[in-house]
Amino acid sequence: MSESESGQPGGKSGDMTEFGGWDSIRQRIRERLGPAVFDAWFRTLRATVEGGTLAIECPDRFSRDWIERRYGAVVRTAAAELTGVEYKVASAQAASSAESAPIPLPTRGSAAPEIVVRAPQSTRHFDDFVVGPANALALEASRAVAEGRPGRCSPLVLAAEPGLGKTHLCRAIQRSIGTDIVFRSAEEFTSEVTQAMRAGQMQTIRHRYRKALNVLILEDVQFLAGKRATQIELFHTLDHLITRGKTVVLSTDRPPSQIQGLDPQLAARMTTGLVASIARPEAETRQKILREKAACGGISIPDECLEMLASRPVQNIRDLLVGLNQVVARASLLRQKVSVELVVQALEAVEVAPRAKSVDEIVKLIARSFNVDLAELRGPSRQRKFVRPRQIAMYLSRRYTDASLKEIGNALSRDHSSVVYAIEAVEKRVVEKPQLRYELEALAQRLA
Repeated sequence: MSESESGQPGGKSGDMTEFGGWDSIRQRIRERLGPAVFDAWFRTLRATVEGGTLAIECPDRFSRDWIERRYGAVVRTAAAELTGVEYKVASAQAASSAESAPIPLPTRGSAAPEIVVRAPQSTRHFDDFVVGPANALALEASRAVAEGRPGRCSPLVLAAEPGLGKTHLCRAIQRSIGTDIVFRSAEEFTSEVTQAMRAGQMQTIRHRYRKALNVLILEDVQFLAGKRATQIELFHTLDHLITRGKTVVLSTDRPPSQIQGLDPQLAARMTTGLVASIARPEAETRQKILREKAACGGISIPDECLEMLASRPVQNIRDLLVGLNQVVARASLLRQKVSVELVVQALEAVEVAPRAKSVDEIVKLIARSFNVDLAELRGPSRQRKFVRPRQIAMYLSRRYTDASLKEIGNALSRDHSSVVYAIEAVEKRVVEKPQLRYELEALAQRLA
C-alpha cells in the first residue's frame, strides 16, 4: 500500500492528483534539502489540499514553527501549483501539550520569566560537521541555539555514544556564541559544587551559573549518576535558567530517562525541551565523512576504497577516521595512489593496534620520547616544546586507554576542555601531515 493510500484523507479537498500529489511535492523538497534534512523533518508528515492551499500536519508546535521558519520558502517553491501553504499541529491536544509542557509557571515570589534576545550568530563553526539522517536533528537544533533562536530547543539534550559528535556540536555552539556563556563538563561542575559546599561559598557558584550567563553548556551529564547533592543543585540551576528564558545545552551518552542513578525530577527537567539523539552513521554518511576528511588533506580516494573503509565495523567516527589516517599516511609517504591493496594493508595495521595499561604509562613514554621533563610536561608552560608532546599524550591516552577525559586531564593537570581541544588538534594535524600518523603508531607500538 502506498503512503497516500495508507495516510492521506480522500475527498475533493484532499485530492492532489492534478499536480502529482503530496508524494511529488515531498520529492521536490527532498531534492532541494537533501536526504538528511528531509528524513529528519518531512518523511513522516501528512498533508491535504483545502481550497487550493496545501495544509501540512506537524506532530507538535515546535516542529510546525521550525519547518515554517527554516524551510517555508522551499516548501512554497515545491508546491508552486497551489495558491498557498499553511502548517497545522496534528491535534488540539498535541498543540496544547507542546505549548504548555516545556516552560513551568514561576513560583510565587520569583521573578517573572525574562525572554533573552540575542543578535544572530555566525554558524560557520558547523561547516565541517558532516550531516546524515542519524544526526540531522541534532545539527539543526544546535544551529538554532547558536543563532540565538533556541525556542523549544532549550534545554537541548544531545544524546549519543562517545565519538559521534556531541562535543563537536557543543564546541560549535560555544564558538558561534562567543561570550556570555559557561561551558563545563559534569565532572567539573561536580568539583565546583563540592568545593563550594565545603568552603561555604555556594552563593558564588549560584551567581556564576544562574546570574552571570545567558547560555550554559554542560557535557557528560551521565557522570552525575549517584551524586545526589550535585543533582539537586543542577536541578535548581536548570529551573532558574529555563524559567527566565536562558539557553541550556546538555550532552549525555544516552537519553536522560535511561541514566541509572539520575533523579527522576532532574531527568524530567532535562527533557522539557528537545532530546536530539545521534545514532551511529549509516554507510552513506560514513563515506561522506571519509570523503570530506580526505579532501581536507588533499587526498582523492576511489569510491571502492571509500566503501571498504566505510564498511569496516567501528564504534564511532573517531575509529572510522583511524583507518582513513592510516591510508592517507601510507599513500603520502610511499608516494602511491590510494588503491584497494593499500587500504587492505592500512586496515591490517589498525586491527592490531595495541592497548596501553594506563594514562600514566603514556605520559611517561611521551616525556622520554620527546626528551622533556615529566614535571614540565604536566606543568603550566605553553612553550611549543611542551605543548606538542602534551597534546600527543592526551591523544594517545584517549585512543589506547579507556580513561575518561577528566582522568586524562588530571594526569596532565588540565581540564576537560583542554583535553578535547588537544585531541581535535592532533586529529587535524594527522590528516594534514601524514608523517605524524607513523610517528604516533611507532609510539603506540612501544606501549605493547
